Formats: sequence, C-alpha cells, structure tokens
Amino acid sequence: MSLPQPPSDARDDRPRAINEALRALYDARTAGDGDAYASYFAPDARMTIVGNPALNPGAGMRIGRESIARHLENLHEINEYLGFEIQSVVEGGDKVVVRWTAEVRFLDNGRIGFYDVLDHITIRDGLIVELMHFYDTGSMGIARGRIRIA
Repeated sequence: MSLPQPPSDARDDRPRAINEALRALYDARTAGDGDAYASYFAPDARMTIVGNPALNPGAGMRIGRESIARHLENLHEINEYLGFEIQSVVEGGDKVVVRWTAEVRFLDNGRIGFYDVLDHITIRDGLIVELMHFYDTGSMGIARGRIRIA
C-alpha cells in the first residue's frame, strides 16, 4: 500500500487519493491491524509518539515496519478504539499533516476519553518515512491514573 505521489498533470485528483489512503491508514490503526498499518511505511521508517514515557509508556521512537506494527498491536492490548474522525488534512510536497480525533476506552480501568491528535507525516516514494504523533499527554495521564489532580 502506498500514499499517492504528486501527479505531473492531474493535481486535482491528489487530494481525493490522499484522503482515501489516509482513511485506510487510520482504519488499520484504529482496528489494531499492525501489519496493514505498517504496510504504509517504508521498511526503515521512523514513528515517534511524542510524550513522557513515565506518564505514557507508548511514547518514544519506533524504527522499521516490524517495530511499528508491534507497537500498534500492543496499544490495542490496553486500549479499545471506539471511533475516530479525520478533522483536517494539509498537504504540500512530501509533507502531510493530519488532525484527527479518537474515542478510546482504557481496558485497565474502563474510562473513555476523547482525544485530539496531530500527525506530521513525511512521504517518500509513496511510503511514510517519518510520522510524528502528538496528542494530549496530560489528559491521557489523568485518565490512566498516572497523574493525580489535586
């Protein structure tokens, strides 16, 4: 699977193709299908979940499809994704920024949270070579019980 390359003469089709590819990417992500999700990444891609690993153990960098796929599958062992929506997509050249929301149930405590997420993606040869994932680590830490509110 790959994300569309800029066409030389039919630029009008690119936004639709990007949106379709992104929908499939995030469908795989929220379904926990690590192999399908990782198939959108280059073999040596980097995926960084920005955050403090003490508060959010999923934070950190994964390198390569195998590591990315296993990380996603591990997330689904502790979370149930109840839904997601892509809010906006901005693309230019080899960069795509996706703002999306997710509804997540934490399987350890049953709490449900709604999270705004921002992914900054770099594409080369139709594959993701870098994905930087930003989310509200504070509210996630609170929902997980890792941060106490005074």
